[in-house]
Amino acid sequence: MGLVNIEEKSIGYDLLNIWVKFWHNKIYYRNLTVLGKENIPFDKPLIFTPNHQNALMDALALAFSVKKQFVFVARSDIFKKPIIAKILYFLKILPIYRVRDGFETVKKNKDIIHKTIDIITSGSAMVILPEGNHSGFRRLRPLKKGFARMAFQTEEANNFDLDIQIVPVGIDYDNYQNYRSSPIVNYGIPIPVQEYTELYKETPAIAINSIKERLSEHLKPTIVDIESEDNYDLYNELRVIYRSRMAEKLDLDSKDNKNRIFIDQQLISSLSRYENLHPNEISDYQNDILRFTKLRNNLGITNSIIEQKGINIITLVINSIGLLLTIPVFIYGVINNLLPYWVPIKFSKKIQDPQFQGSFKFVISLLSFPVFYLIQSAVVLLITKNWEIGMGYLLMLPITASLAWWWRQIFNTVWVGWRYRILSSKKNREFTEMQQLYDNIILWTNGIV
Repeated sequence: MGLVNIEEKSIGYDLLNIWVKFWHNKIYYRNLTVLGKENIPFDKPLIFTPNHQNALMDALALAFSVKKQFVFVARSDIFKKPIIAKILYFLKILPIYRVRDGFETVKKNKDIIHKTIDIITSGSAMVILPEGNHSGFRRLRPLKKGFARMAFQTEEANNFDLDIQIVPVGIDYDNYQNYRSSPIVNYGIPIPVQEYTELYKETPAIAINSIKERLSEHLKPTIVDIESEDNYDLYNELRVIYRSRMAEKLDLDSKDNKNRIFIDQQLISSLSRYENLHPNEISDYQNDILRFTKLRNNLGITNSIIEQKGINIITLVINSIGLLLTIPVFIYGVINNLLPYWVPIKFSKKIQDPQFQGSFKFVISLLSFPVFYLIQSAVVLLITKNWEIGMGYLLMLPITASLAWWWRQIFNTVWVGWRYRILSSKKNREFTEMQQLYDNIILWTNGIV
């Protein structure tokens, strides 16, 4: 697999894709929610343009959201080493050359444009990240012109007969780094490049800027877009704190992942209107939000427990007894899954860029679990010299991992529930302040929305 045949299918790629997709959609993430799939014109040549918040995970979320083979675009400097280039071509990543890479190298883009025609007319689709680099902020950043140049130049090389559609894609995460979180891929209304043909023939620069601005307009409805820079933390925290109440006002189920982006968008819209009218007041409330989150985190309490005003004592007692009775299951699961679970977390923390931590953890866990499972099963087989025991042990490993994970989640909830009751009964000063701040935040937000 190389540049000349990057659009072709290969058995190796398909096998790798099956495993990575399974790990991504079923294990690493709780679920992958796909919205707006009906907006994709699958019968047309396609260029997908997702927002970029979470490094490699953005590409994977897109790749595993629809049944379509994608070829991604990356900067050319990472292709300099032949062995790396071969790996990238195998993974269906195409180089794009920039002026900063040298004027001579930019000439190679002609070959890339012709290859793009092969890709999008073969049933595959191109993916270009129009923001350029990633950023862990829930907002749309200024778009680069690369996607527009590639779209126009590809159309031009084919006498503007391809009818390329640029598909905006919003990707949202409830948590960037955590295992078992729930990403959303949201497809927006496509943009036909042919609508800009005459403008491009007359003035290419204006056509490129026009389609860039239009893509920005089409991307914003697909994402959580917090434009406020001065009060970003208020928006970002409040959309989680107030989500269930906002859902009630909208007559929606806050637990249904399909509603998450829309609910957050409606709250952000209300906050934005208020900020425009009362810029000084909203800054004061941001200080309250920051103080509340600091106290909440220091006390080890969660938003859901605060919202519920704690957990019923009978429920806590029953769950506590259940946890005590199933401790042996948890211990067995931890002992047999500790290394494959711990290694990705340990090494991902060494990555300085927080947005790369999730990607690094995903890749390492993708390898660590099968490798350690096979090694541990081989050891059991050598000790017992019994194939049935060895295979049984191997098959039980993912089951015990699931049970240990489930036990830990229940334990965390019960622990926080008891902690809430104890702090409340003792009238802990910081706890009391946290609760008062929470009540004030809810009251203030009720008045806005």
